[in-house]
Amino acid sequence: MFLEEQIFARHVGKKILLDSNLLLVLLAGNLDLRLFGSFKRISAYSIDDYEFLERLVRRFSVLFTTPHILTEVSNLANSLTEQWREDWLRNMAAWVSCLNCKPLFEECWTPAKQLVLNPEFLAFGLTDVSLAQLSSNALIVTDDFRLSGFLRRKGVSILNFRDLRNLQGS
Repeated sequence: MFLEEQIFARHVGKKILLDSNLLLVLLAGNLDLRLFGSFKRISAYSIDDYEFLERLVRRFSVLFTTPHILTEVSNLANSLTEQWREDWLRNMAAWVSCLNCKPLFEECWTPAKQLVLNPEFLAFGLTDVSLAQLSSNALIVTDDFRLSGFLRRKGVSILNFRDLRNLQGS
């Protein structure tokens, strides 16, 4: 069994935390699949990636996030045309506020003044440090090789989405 499969098996049914890019893909696909042909911020992803990510996330009870990730996702969506912008924000609001969604959307907040004291802040920035801080509470899924390599070396349960994509294709 691959390391990724072992890590995944240990966490199914618990909490999952997606990095900003992957949450952006999930929200875009949930809004309208046509965004995959027109939204520059998700051009590296396909509808198949969205569908795989959606199936992955649904295997967990909680989709964990931070205000920093949500802010980054909201800011990345600012590049959408006016045609999509309001629908995007309504869709994001529905996800964040849904009390009986599966998985449940749960936000965990740590003050920035505490996060910047972390030694990794200078190397990774605020959003990734907030993500790393929650690594003991959730399975982290990212497409950032540098961050995933760093956290894996620290013994954190982390999966790189591109590795998962390759496993799924084999």
